[in-house]
Amino acid sequence: MNIDVTKNIDIRRYVSWKKVVKGKPIHIRLYELIYYELLIAWIEIDKPSIRSAIYEMMNRKEFNEDFVKGQKIQQFIDEIKDNPCDDGSGYYISSSNEVLAKEDIKNLYKIKHAMKDKLSTKNMINRYRSIFVFCKIYESWALLKKDEQIHDITKKERFDVTPDLPLKIIGVN
Repeated sequence: MNIDVTKNIDIRRYVSWKKVVKGKPIHIRLYELIYYELLIAWIEIDKPSIRSAIYEMMNRKEFNEDFVKGQKIQQFIDEIKDNPCDDGSGYYISSSNEVLAKEDIKNLYKIKHAMKDKLSTKNMINRYRSIFVFCKIYESWALLKKDEQIHDITKKERFDVTPDLPLKIIGVN
């Protein structure tokens, strides 16, 4: 079943928000990639339980290529590295108007390798647990950030500032 997830208003708000939000810690930038893939899988298979969505996502060929082999994570890092600052101090992220230092890129690689180690396990329960934890950490950070924005008068009227995320992980076992 192929659903156009871009027509879902909650997805459009989330995608708009995730592009412009500032102050993402390095590990959150990578965990967000997995959360987004899970969100897409969850929508495409008609919003099943989180457990079913994670198993569905893990069984997709694309998941193996993108995350177990690290291709999507590498693509994300390459996109950042393709936009160096003129003064050589780091890398500019135009969507959020942020600069990542060269040390941040080194940390992205370290986290990428740690994530690949966790996701390449043959034990499906451990792989499931890793995905769940990555998404739960991301969701916790995002909800705290959204709570700050909801109370920020300069962001109150923005289309993308909502109190929650489309896919709820916290509270699920």
